[in-house]
Amino acid sequence: MEDQYIGMLACLGFTFAPRNFGFCAGGLVAISQNNALFSLIGTIYGGDGRTTFGLPDLRGRAAISQGRFPGSQFNWIAGQKISQETHTLSILEMPSHDHAASLAGTSVASSTDVEVSTTQGTLSVPSSGDYIGAGPPFGAAQPAYVPSGSEGTTVPLGGVSTNSALVGGSVTIGRTGGSQSFSIMQPVQALNWCICLFGLYPSRS
Repeated sequence: MEDQYIGMLACLGFTFAPRNFGFCAGGLVAISQNNALFSLIGTIYGGDGRTTFGLPDLRGRAAISQGRFPGSQFNWIAGQKISQETHTLSILEMPSHDHAASLAGTSVASSTDVEVSTTQGTLSVPSSGDYIGAGPPFGAAQPAYVPSGSEGTTVPLGGVSTNSALVGGSVTIGRTGGSQSFSIMQPVQALNWCICLFGLYPSRS
């Protein structure tokens, strides 16, 4: 494989790097021993640019061409690493949905108490807060009721109270899901990617 261009990648079926090739595994190599390759790729794939530079790392990664695909918002830069094997959905990524909830009605019993005095009445005209008193102990009973519509002036009686209860309620939607990441990998088969370290120097013209 002496006639390969320096920097060319080869996808191999065997598991070793042949002569003049190195694994595309993100390793750092010395600039002093690989001047030609460094002049072509520089530090695109890592390294400090003074004594070392990096080789491409295709372990668990698929290679794509640099540049922008028409209509795409992404402009891929050589050496750029993107995406991941797994992903966990955030709230913003979840489909909009509703949760149905119902609250069973609760019957509430209330009662009204009207208290009357056992003391004989002494007033002919009641005032606000007065109680109904007992009738005279002797003599004919006096009418105590007025027909509806003929009530005239009215005042609230004392001793009238209503016992009630306020019933509140709340609905809690149970949380579900485990917030676990899931695989977003495409089906793949692992092969051996290598890069040519020594060979023909490519010409730009």
